[in-house]
Amino acid sequence: MSRLTIRFILLCVSAVSFVPARANEIIAKYVNNIETEKRRIDLFDGTEDQYVQLKSKLQSEQATTTYFTAPLDIVRAITNNGLCSDALKIDQLIRVNEILKEVNNKNVHFYTRFSPIFYLIKKVQTVEDDKRLESVLRSNVFASLNLIAFYIDRSVAEEFFNIAARSEPTELLKHYKEFDHKTWSVSVLDEVARVAPMKIKTYLHSWNAVHQSIKESSNRMTEQVYDIFEEKGTATRSYILLNDINDGKLSIDEAHTIARLDNSLFEYLIKMRSDDTLSGQHSVDEALKYQCLKHVRVINDLHEKSDAVRFMSLEKFNAFEIYTLMVYSEDEIYTSTFLGMYKRMMSKIDAEDTYEFLYRLNFNQFRTFIKMCAGYNELNSFLSKMGEWEKQQLFKKLVEGIEKANDNLSSAVAIADTYGSIRSTNSKYLFEQAITSYYEKVRYVDTEAEKLYSIILSVFNLGVSSINTSLNDQALNLRILPVDRLYKEGKNVQQHFFFDDPDGRTSYAHFLGTFRNGKWDVMDKGTYVILKSRTGMSVEIYANKPTSEYAGQDAIKAHFASTGRWPDVVVHRGHSYFASAAIESLTPNAEIVFLGSCGGYNNISQVLKYSPDAQIISSKQIGTMLVNDKLCLELNEVIRKGQDIVWDKLWLTLDKRFAAGSAADNRFKDYIPPHKNLGALLIKTYRSVL
Repeated sequence: MSRLTIRFILLCVSAVSFVPARANEIIAKYVNNIETEKRRIDLFDGTEDQYVQLKSKLQSEQATTTYFTAPLDIVRAITNNGLCSDALKIDQLIRVNEILKEVNNKNVHFYTRFSPIFYLIKKVQTVEDDKRLESVLRSNVFASLNLIAFYIDRSVAEEFFNIAARSEPTELLKHYKEFDHKTWSVSVLDEVARVAPMKIKTYLHSWNAVHQSIKESSNRMTEQVYDIFEEKGTATRSYILLNDINDGKLSIDEAHTIARLDNSLFEYLIKMRSDDTLSGQHSVDEALKYQCLKHVRVINDLHEKSDAVRFMSLEKFNAFEIYTLMVYSEDEIYTSTFLGMYKRMMSKIDAEDTYEFLYRLNFNQFRTFIKMCAGYNELNSFLSKMGEWEKQQLFKKLVEGIEKANDNLSSAVAIADTYGSIRSTNSKYLFEQAITSYYEKVRYVDTEAEKLYSIILSVFNLGVSSINTSLNDQALNLRILPVDRLYKEGKNVQQHFFFDDPDGRTSYAHFLGTFRNGKWDVMDKGTYVILKSRTGMSVEIYANKPTSEYAGQDAIKAHFASTGRWPDVVVHRGHSYFASAAIESLTPNAEIVFLGSCGGYNNISQVLKYSPDAQIISSKQIGTMLVNDKLCLELNEVIRKGQDIVWDKLWLTLDKRFAAGSAADNRFKDYIPPHKNLGALLIKTYRSVL
């Protein structure tokens, strides 16, 4: 008797014994548990009134919707669903209850951590069309894998799990038990084995459901993974080279020898990654990322040395290898590191043009590379090394098919960033031709693709009437920030982050000097300072001393936590590699986020995860204190005077502060105000019409 047959019999027996009366009792129990959790959350502000009182009306309303309205709608949909089995209803109610149990009086104001989960559940419950549901699930694969009970019986589940196998194999395997009773469960594991054999091997240490299914699979690729396990165990890295083992180019012994040493593995992976039909792609990319970060971190650490010393290690690498080092280190590469590596890569390219160079790389990670070039203002330099036909083909390849990507919104933002960085009129025209042509191709054929590309075209000001109303609303919201959003309980609170390196110490001293103009008091709190406005509206700026980087930031955070009053304005001052400290501190309270670091523009999507209503100031290239301090001072003058912030007006005022042609003037041109941030505009518009 097969394993699936045994499972089916057990499920039937379970279903017979699970009498309706008992099921109704359990359902009622979990509904009551959810109500108990909601009451617990309701009492955090001291009053049981089905309202979460935070520091502003907008926050309070959003938190109330998250913790009370959304769960109520979800529970009603679960209990009223006549097509859902009692067992599945119970699973769904348990998941809602678990989410609410995670909320406490220390994180209640971080409702943006919970609202996307409830939003996703409601979408899954209301979307009937399978193609539409697949798009919804794919918009947040990680979160969707934690909500399996809500769509496990839908026909889209199998296809979605295959998508998840390619993008989030680790998380998928954690949830395998939740769908291993399905007839297609083994085929999903086959897909994981094909794309991420290194993830499969971690389950071969012991006997478990994944191990059992892998051993019983008749898929050739999966059998090959198991052969590696039986011959070399789980300690070997030869799984990464599954593609060439399966094609007969390497024996398991040869793969094991190559994979033992980082240098030989790195060189082999770069060559193997250009294969059009690469198997084990996820594992290959993870291995390349690990290898590339090792090299790039060394260059990062030498950022205070001369370029000759800093980039000496690149002499042994060719252009393809330097390209690979850059694209797989996107999350950690410093701006100056990228610029130095890009310069050396370009000097080593032996192709006739840069399009041929990408072609010989099989366009591996080319969207990431183009986005990085756009973010660091090197895109025009790269495009100048190819002909008109090549540019046309590159733009076509860049813009087409992003609706099928797991990270379709991130890809759309990358396209917006790229478009916004093109200075050549002819290149911009070719780009517009490519995306308009693809829009016409998917229009009336794929509703979800049409929606996504409609938003992109509208952001480019190429006008798609069905989206324009929502886009215009978002653009208007970003053009002016009303002063009443910046003052809560009659006070504006800010946090400025400084870091303990030479640049950070210089920047901090310059910052303090700027505010010593008779309009501000400076209070020394040991590890940090508080700047308080003497006249006008009440403004408090908390800034850690760079020499007390960790202690100062921790002390400020503790103060905010004890008062429950989180900053309305958050300013990151320092290198791009420190930006995560400021971004991860954000709450929905933040109305303005100023990323004063190099390439801060690349972090907008991260900012909007924590502070979805924030207006973002950032630089596309080099952040400098010469701009940051003037910008901060002028911004705070508007806030201190209690005026609405009109970004066009503020930018015009700032532009006059810099001498024409000066270094500061040139740098200021790379600073992007909120209303001209195409990526933020695209994300906000997409969310409003999703």
